[in-house]
Amino acid sequence: METILLLTIIVLLLASSDPSDAKIKHMDKKLDQIMDYLGIEDVNIDEELKELIADNKKIPAIKRLRQETGMGLEEAKEYVDNLDEKSF
Repeated sequence: METILLLTIIVLLLASSDPSDAKIKHMDKKLDQIMDYLGIEDVNIDEELKELIADNKKIPAIKRLRQETGMGLEEAKEYVDNLDEKSF
């Protein structure tokens, strides 16, 4: 009986949404509203980065991403590496 109760609790915990996910979604929605109000277009440079990666230009891709987003070097490199893995 205890095993069934424990399994039920585990399943319920896994099924419940993570509060941080809900908070991120809420913040993302607010940011979209602010961008719409200010007339700022959402820039997605993934396609441009994929082209640079395909041309074997990872360093320029990292530089471009940092220029556009203000990311740090390590974070931008990781992003480009992940994008590279997904491309192929």
